[in-house]
Amino acid sequence: MMAADPAPSDPFVASLRHRRLWFIAAFVFVLVRSIPNIVYPIARDQATYLVIGQSLLEGQHLYQDVWDNKPPGIFFLFALIVKLFDHAMWCVGLVDILWLLAISYCIFRFTERYLGSAAAAIAVATNATWHVWAGYWEAAQTETFLMLFVFVSYFLVAREGRWVRSRHFAAGLFFGAAFWLKYNAVMFLPFIAILPYLDFQGLDRAPRRVRLVIPWRQWFSRVALVGVGWALTVVVVLGHFWLAGAWEALKEVQFEVLPLYSRMALERTPDYPLWAINQTEFVLGPPTEIATLVALVLAWRLRDLARFAPVLLSVAMGYACVALQVRFHAYGFETAFPFFAMAWGYLGVKLFQGFHVVARGCLARGWRLARVLVWVVFANVILWPVPEQVVNIGVHYQALGHWWRERDVFYAGYPWPNPISHFPDQIRVINYLRSHLQPEDGVFVWGSEPLIYFLTRRPCPTRFVSNLALISPWSPPAWRIEMVEDLRKAPPRYLVVARDDAVPAISYTRWDSEEFLNVYPEFTIFIADYYQPEEDLENFVIYRRREIRPGPAVAVGAASSQK
Repeated sequence: MMAADPAPSDPFVASLRHRRLWFIAAFVFVLVRSIPNIVYPIARDQATYLVIGQSLLEGQHLYQDVWDNKPPGIFFLFALIVKLFDHAMWCVGLVDILWLLAISYCIFRFTERYLGSAAAAIAVATNATWHVWAGYWEAAQTETFLMLFVFVSYFLVAREGRWVRSRHFAAGLFFGAAFWLKYNAVMFLPFIAILPYLDFQGLDRAPRRVRLVIPWRQWFSRVALVGVGWALTVVVVLGHFWLAGAWEALKEVQFEVLPLYSRMALERTPDYPLWAINQTEFVLGPPTEIATLVALVLAWRLRDLARFAPVLLSVAMGYACVALQVRFHAYGFETAFPFFAMAWGYLGVKLFQGFHVVARGCLARGWRLARVLVWVVFANVILWPVPEQVVNIGVHYQALGHWWRERDVFYAGYPWPNPISHFPDQIRVINYLRSHLQPEDGVFVWGSEPLIYFLTRRPCPTRFVSNLALISPWSPPAWRIEMVEDLRKAPPRYLVVARDDAVPAISYTRWDSEEFLNVYPEFTIFIADYYQPEEDLENFVIYRRREIRPGPAVAVGAASSQK
């Protein structure tokens, strides 16, 4: 038997557990809040996933024929997205809407199990608001899909009824899928293998303790099945790369380059612990940190730890999953946001309960005006964020209307861009290439904007879809020579060089792509030999291949020795 849902600590809480009403209210809010997400442009990361996903559909092999340093899971998922939605700009926005509905259902079910339906509705609304506020950069990121697989694994284990062994094995398969999305998913192993089997009722009695609700032998046999399912996914994925002949490429990228990439963040970030704390505070915000602490104190003082402890442990696992990534990107906190939202849900219900007690005390003393004022104060507390939310929703629906009328114009002037996206010039480059490319013509983008490949339906002529690795100290120098050799074999018709696209937090250089050519003579000579400028935009230069090939080109090895 699994641990039973903790009983409400007060009859008033029971009156809030009108599950259907809270469920409908939460999902109406999520749907209304998320529909404008369909207008999202495709960010740099998602464009990379789409281009690589398309290449996988065409029979190319990950890491060997197309490169990125992330684990393979996200690229297989985006291959499915390309298969379903082709090359539509709105595909990521639509997937984000569907994902937000799915993750909201998971959050509601998990929160309701421990905190009740009212807290679940607040948690769902809070998480949805955070995600939508983050914008297109966090849509359909790896961590978002990871959390879906983690929650599905949890529900398979925690569910009562038949097929116990099959469900635990299936949970291991889903957890394996989460692992192949991001290796730091291992931090959620206790969430799946231990949390569903714990009875927290003893935390509110002396001596405080937590017990397992089934015998240890039975627990071990079930968790072993989870482990078997997980191990099977590991073997299958590694076997796929072995049989495809891409094992050496996998080993180089995932076992050599990726650890160096992670380690360099520790080595090159001054005062790393302080920086990590600052990043956490910046992303979560002091109100959420304080709310979680206050919720813990209330649960302790009110002898309500049996209900709040599972959420608190989940908060710790979610944040540990963020910290294990080392870099503390904002979208990495998607593994922790659902559980911090649950803390807000718990605090919201306790706040309502506290005002109810005060109002009831005023009524008992005949202080009718004071009772009214108590609820006026409560209404102001609850409604404080509403005006800003209403305005924000209205603005996003106006943007949806503009998008519906003229999509290309809307994307070129997207109102909430990341500074390095340069959508106006990206759209100009894409439109120029669409009008000039012949079916046999190729394109190469020296920069980190694979959206140009995706929307012009042109494959990258090298395995380096983005140049972030090539300009970074954590990549092998041989990769730069490899890229030029690939281009010399079949120079593409057009070559695009990006400007003002530096990402120092990843590449550890403040030079943009064009400036980096000053220290990349092999590629500079290649451009001079084969290309001439055609269009000079603010953020991109478009080069066209000369019709007449040059004389004997300077050998890559010779250029390298001159350097």
